[in-house]
Amino acid sequence: MTAVSLLALVGVLLLAVGLFWPRGLFLGAFLYLGAALADAFAKGFFSGPAQPALVLGGLLALRGESLLLRPRLTPLRRYLVLLAMLLGLFALKALPHPGGSLPLLLTLVHAGAFLVAYLALAVGVGAGVMCAMQDLRLRSVPEKALLSAPLWSLRRLEQGYLRVGYLATTLGLTSGMAWAWRYFGSPLALDPKEISVLLGWLGLTLYFLLEERLQGYPRMALLLLAYALLLFAFIGAPFLGSRHPSGLGF
Repeated sequence: MTAVSLLALVGVLLLAVGLFWPRGLFLGAFLYLGAALADAFAKGFFSGPAQPALVLGGLLALRGESLLLRPRLTPLRRYLVLLAMLLGLFALKALPHPGGSLPLLLTLVHAGAFLVAYLALAVGVGAGVMCAMQDLRLRSVPEKALLSAPLWSLRRLEQGYLRVGYLATTLGLTSGMAWAWRYFGSPLALDPKEISVLLGWLGLTLYFLLEERLQGYPRMALLLLAYALLLFAFIGAPFLGSRHPSGLGF
């Protein structure tokens, strides 16, 4: 992996962290712009599509950070961060991908991240589904809602565990992309495991993007779909000819 690719990869991870830790947006944008500048010095300014994508993604992330003090524009900030992360993934696809030995530490980080992600999301998704069902009961038959867990308690469980699961999934995805450089020659390959993880991660990102607007059945459906895609990557993808090098399913 080149230094430019590493900067962009860590930048995507920091932007994901920035959804919950504001400082991550500035650091991620700084790495994006640093990666674009390093690539420009190495190959010439705007010599490929990766540089404009990194510059645009960095500027969008900085604009998103400037909206932190305007809570009414939170959906716009999350949209800008999502767009910046997608531009970072595009840039990683466009950058050169030289092969090389895979360090053991990266393998342990990758497997450990997904282990934490599956455990945290199991609790977070379950609490989120129960929270959406409780919200429906409160709107339709509030007397029955008294027999269920309180909404604030479910919401607290959902937010805490979903955030941990999302960040762990992001770490697992980015480390898996570094892994894919060695085995597939590209960070984004048409492999069942990688595609399902990427779609599951996008589903979770969309959930946080629309968090204030999602209620009831759409909320449950998006959560369950994202978690189902991640479970499919663990259980189903190995039976569809996945070229993933691990026999453990991580």
